[in-house]
Amino acid sequence: MPDISTDFAQLVSQLRQKRGLSQGQLAHATRLSRTYVYHLETGQRTNPSLHVVQNIVRALDLPGEERQQLYEAYSALTGQMVDYELVEGTLLDMGELASLLVSNTSYPAHSLDKLWYLHSWNEASISLFEVKEAIDKGERLHLLELVFDPQLRRRFHGWENLARRLVSDFQYNTRTMTHLPEFKILWRSLRELPEFRRISSTVYPRGKPEPSFVFQVQNSHLGRLTLRTATTVFTGLSSYSMVTYVPGDQQTLAIYRQHGWQPNG
Repeated sequence: MPDISTDFAQLVSQLRQKRGLSQGQLAHATRLSRTYVYHLETGQRTNPSLHVVQNIVRALDLPGEERQQLYEAYSALTGQMVDYELVEGTLLDMGELASLLVSNTSYPAHSLDKLWYLHSWNEASISLFEVKEAIDKGERLHLLELVFDPQLRRRFHGWENLARRLVSDFQYNTRTMTHLPEFKILWRSLRELPEFRRISSTVYPRGKPEPSFVFQVQNSHLGRLTLRTATTVFTGLSSYSMVTYVPGDQQTLAIYRQHGWQPNG
């Protein structure tokens, strides 16, 4: 009889190595300890929770066939049957959750995926950053592409400091994904942007970034606004986050109130 504990353990190890991740990197991406990952891969953990396996699926970006293979090995190991349709629906619904929350917030907000592609904007954020034309074209925008655009970057006061802060944060947040083909394609594209190569070559992540920062943007209709960022990471999902822009001074607060962007209370 095959050793089902070894089957599951070897599969986790093979899928991790296939994506070029170390045990420590997988541990960080799944918010597990490195010892826990080691025990999973050596067969010493014989009853992991479904939540742990789902986190591994998300961290490794497993496509349908590999995902089902891992779930089947998990069921064989633990005796817990996995409702694949329910799991698939839950994973898909998380992405929809980002759009839902963005469309129902009063503050200007948009959602980012793990590589910082902009997936959904509410009307307030479209007006604030004046990106309606790009949104109407259905373009897949990246936050750094927006900030480094030669025309758009003129709107940001103190652009150099803002650009350096964002590049540093981006490098920190994607440090475990640099082996992924989609990251390599993105990085090559970003390096074609004016000034990006210069800044990225001199900026390095220095530990976990502060969760919020202040910057100023010039809007052609609203004037200069001082904004503070607020980021929401959805519970149990590291693939999407929501970035909200709240007033950073009294003048901006008054403008928000005039346009209905200041939530009641």
